[in-house]
Amino acid sequence: MAKRVTSRRVKIHRQYTYDQAATALEVSLQTVRGWRKEGLPVLTSKIPHLIIGAELKAFLDRRTIKSKLTLSLEQFRCMRCGGPVAAYGGMVDYIPLTPTRGVLSTLCATCEGACTKFASRAQVDDLSQILSVTICNSR
Repeated sequence: MAKRVTSRRVKIHRQYTYDQAATALEVSLQTVRGWRKEGLPVLTSKIPHLIIGAELKAFLDRRTIKSKLTLSLEQFRCMRCGGPVAAYGGMVDYIPLTPTRGVLSTLCATCEGACTKFASRAQVDDLSQILSVTICNSR
């Protein structure tokens, strides 16, 4: 699994060589060179090439931006499509994990891939007015 790289180790008023950036971020030299191909700005007019700390921090921050996807009650996030989708056929299964919380499971209306999300029991009661909800036995 890929390692998460945090930009908090980068000093914005400093210049880094590839090796210094790799050491500061605890990644390999090849990783930093690969970032250049992905769009990391590098000063190439002199050797050794330099990376401005502020540019490195901004590059790493852009890479780690999480897409905040707010779903309405009847929407699910499809892992295959990646976006908010409706339940296939308006049918949803609810698998209780605790007395107050469980997992909603359905198929994507677009690609028929699996979609799940956590939901409280109160949300299931509200959702049952919109979709056909089947309450399954606990796992």
